[in-house]
Amino acid sequence: MRNLLARYTFGRQEGADRLLRFATVGAVTTTLDFVLFTGLFAVGAAPGQANILSYSCGILVSYMLNRSWTFRARHSQVQALKFVLGTLTGLVISTCLVALLARLIPPPLAKILSVPVVFAWNYLVALLWVFRT
Repeated sequence: MRNLLARYTFGRQEGADRLLRFATVGAVTTTLDFVLFTGLFAVGAAPGQANILSYSCGILVSYMLNRSWTFRARHSQVQALKFVLGTLTGLVISTCLVALLARLIPPPLAKILSVPVVFAWNYLVALLWVFRT
């Protein structure tokens, strides 16, 4: 019983640490995404187009950091493809939310409001499908 409890407690702590690392990587890539989005929108890009370009810039950095630091996994082509597919689905979710919300509120605020939804999607896809820990 003690071993089971110790394993469960360790697993919960590791899960919390992993989520914190994922959030840190997400903060870096979200900052890059938001800065690029705001700049592109400021120079006249439509919100949807600006979002596609800005979000896409973070995919490679996100994969490399999450693979090596967050999930401590080895690289594989299948894993990379899964990550890209999951992240591109996150891009579709983000773009739809930004385009819809930008009709009601300023686009930069729409972008900010889309972040928690896409964060949750990307984390669950990475945890349960891409890196399967």
